[in-house]
Amino acid sequence: MKYLIRLAAGAVFALTVTVALADDSKGPPKPVANKLVTVQHGALPVILSAPHGGTEDVPGVKPRKGEGLPTGGNGFFAGRDGNTEELAAAISEAIEKTMGKKPYLVAAKFHRKFIDANRPPEIAYEDKAAKPTYDAYRDQLAAYCREVKKQHGSGLLLDVHGQGAMKDTVIRGTKDGKTVSLLTSRFGSQAHTGPKSFFGLLATNGCKVFPANLTDTEYATLNGGNIVQTYGSGDYGVDAIQLEFGGDFRDKGKLKATAEKVAASVKSYADLYLQK
Repeated sequence: MKYLIRLAAGAVFALTVTVALADDSKGPPKPVANKLVTVQHGALPVILSAPHGGTEDVPGVKPRKGEGLPTGGNGFFAGRDGNTEELAAAISEAIEKTMGKKPYLVAAKFHRKFIDANRPPEIAYEDKAAKPTYDAYRDQLAAYCREVKKQHGSGLLLDVHGQGAMKDTVIRGTKDGKTVSLLTSRFGSQAHTGPKSFFGLLATNGCKVFPANLTDTEYATLNGGNIVQTYGSGDYGVDAIQLEFGGDFRDKGKLKATAEKVAASVKSYADLYLQK
């Protein structure tokens, strides 16, 4: 009888361990799909984000008012970054054509007046009905960053935006190097501020950039928002750069040319810094 009891207890223990292992193998829950967020699974250690180019309403959600909230570069703003959703898609296509594989992509279809995916929740939305869409964007971006770190060891997140301060210029946003500190710890400061840095490569490929002297301080109100600060060079294991495109780069007739210049820069950057 004691033998049978011990045998039964052993079987229960084995079953418990098996179930536990099975649960662990599932990993963290996958982000919930949302029709207002464009997602594309990639095969390169490159992630594109475009949080401010969407045009669609969020059902049941009224436009944000921003009452009592700070304004400015990291505060409340409801304006759309025109053609950045389309530009991110064009960059994705150009990267695939240049490198033979797709990058990861997360882009907002929703208008920024309802949700700002580049802000923390307390600024991003005012109606709790907007939370699932905000979470869908940010959770998917986080999941892609973790996947890139796991599969490739390092990666590059490019957050695509538009700005009206310098129409013929692409402005760099890294919090003056803080969001690419993993890169510089591995390859030195020249990987961020030298001619073969990402913005140095953009300049080589025909883009006017700011800062023109890559070692100079970045543009104060466009030097990196919540997305690059959250995912860049921290536990997510990727470096992150905010790309603020002037209007000349976002004109519908110039999207393809802009995308090709960015894709050429991504390829050179990947060859230099993203090889295991």
